[in-house]
Amino acid sequence: MPKLFSRTSTWEASESDEGTTTELKLEGFIDAANYLTFEKSLENAYRDGHRFLILDFTAVHYINSTGISALIRYFESYRLRKGALCLANVAKSVGLSMHLLGVTSFLPFVKDMTAARAYITDFLEGKATAEALPPGEEAPGWEVSDGLSAEGEPRARFIPLRRRQVRSLKKAKVLVITPSISRFTRVLRLRFNSLNGDYHLLHDIQEALQRYEEMSPDLVVVDERCDPKGEFVNRVKIQKGRSLTSVIKTYSTHRDVHGELDFKIWENDYLVEPFEVLELFSLTEAELCRVPKDKKVFVQQVHFEFKTRTENIERAYKLSDLILRQSIAIQEDATALYAAVKEAIDNAAVHGNRKESSRTIDVNFLVDKKKITVIVEDQGAGFDYEYFLSRINDDEAFEKAKRRILDEGARGGLGILLMSKCSDRIEYSGAGNVLRMEKNL
Repeated sequence: MPKLFSRTSTWEASESDEGTTTELKLEGFIDAANYLTFEKSLENAYRDGHRFLILDFTAVHYINSTGISALIRYFESYRLRKGALCLANVAKSVGLSMHLLGVTSFLPFVKDMTAARAYITDFLEGKATAEALPPGEEAPGWEVSDGLSAEGEPRARFIPLRRRQVRSLKKAKVLVITPSISRFTRVLRLRFNSLNGDYHLLHDIQEALQRYEEMSPDLVVVDERCDPKGEFVNRVKIQKGRSLTSVIKTYSTHRDVHGELDFKIWENDYLVEPFEVLELFSLTEAELCRVPKDKKVFVQQVHFEFKTRTENIERAYKLSDLILRQSIAIQEDATALYAAVKEAIDNAAVHGNRKESSRTIDVNFLVDKKKITVIVEDQGAGFDYEYFLSRINDDEAFEKAKRRILDEGARGGLGILLMSKCSDRIEYSGAGNVLRMEKNL
C-alpha cells in the first residue's frame, strides 16, 4: 500500500518568536489509507503553536478529496491565528485536482521552499496576505484559464505547479498481469505507451514468469486474482537478480491485506479496490523513477512479515539462510550472520511478541555492494536496550554473562552479545522493538 511519511522542522523568519515557521516535508500518497497520518501530521504541526506552516509537497505523488478538505480546514485555522499556510513544490498531477476544485484561488501555492520562506517574510512585513497571491505575482509555473475578463477575453494566470520529469521512463519495461483485457488494461496501455515504455500484458502466472526471464521488467503490476497465493511475488523477490524489480499488486474490493497476513513476502506496494486510476499512475511512475536509482546502490532487497507461529518462524529461518547464501561469498561470514538473524527472530518472537500468534514479526534484508543490513521489528513493548548494549562493550562481557548463568542460574543474557559478535554493527530504535544489524561484505 502506498505510504506517507512526514518530517517536521522549523525556520525562523524573524528574530522574534512570531516569525517561527513550521516546515512539514511530506513524502508519499495522501489517500484513504494514509489520511489519518496526514491529518495527525497537520495537527501536530498546529499544536506547536506557530503562526506559519509551509507544506513541502516535493515528494507527494497524490492527494484525494479528503486530504484536500484537511488542507482547507487547517488553512482557515492558521488564518484565524493571524498566520498563514502555504504549499511549495506541488506537482501538476497533484495540484490539478485542487485547482479544478478552486483551492488555488485562495490557498497560496509557491514555486519552491525559497519562495515559501520569502512569502512568510513578506507576510510579516505586511506585503502578503493569508490568501493566494494575486494573479500575475506568482512564480511562473502552469498557465491556466481563470474565467473571462470584463472585456469578455479569456483571463490567464500562472499557478506555480511543477511538471514532473519523466524522461527516465522512456526505456522502462512494464509487465501487467490481469485476468482479462478490459477498459482498465486499455487505459494502462495508453498511459505507458505515451511514456514510450515497453508494455506487455499477460493473463497467466506461469507465462508471466517465463516472459519475466526474457524481458527483465523494471515494473510488474499484478492482479491478485492471477496470483492469489503470491507465487509470482515470491519467485521474483527471493532471487538476488530479480528482487530489485518493483512489484505492485492490486487486491479486490475491501481486502484487509494486513489482517489476513500469515506469512507474506511483500511486494513493493499494493492498492486495494476501489482506487483511482490516477493513484495507480502516480505510484507506478514514482516506482519507475526509483528503481534505476536503487539499482545503483542495492544488489538485493527482500521484505517479509509473518505471524508468531512455530511453522512461520522455521520458514523465516530458511528464507533468511537462502538470502544470505546468495549474498555472502565467504561461508563463515554467512553462517555467522545467519546465527545473528536467527537470534534476532527468536528474541522478537519470545521476548518481544511473547509468543502471541496474533502479533507479527517484520524482517527486511537490504544488500548493497559494501554491506548487508537486516532490520527485525516486533510488536512488543520494547526494553531498556541502552543498558544491555552498554554491557557488550565490556572486555569481560562474556565472562560476566557466564558467571550469571552459573551463579544465578540465568537462562539467557547472551543474545545481544551473540548478535554483536556475529555482525559488525547492531543498534536498536523505537522502544527497543526494532533491531538493525549490519555485516560488511
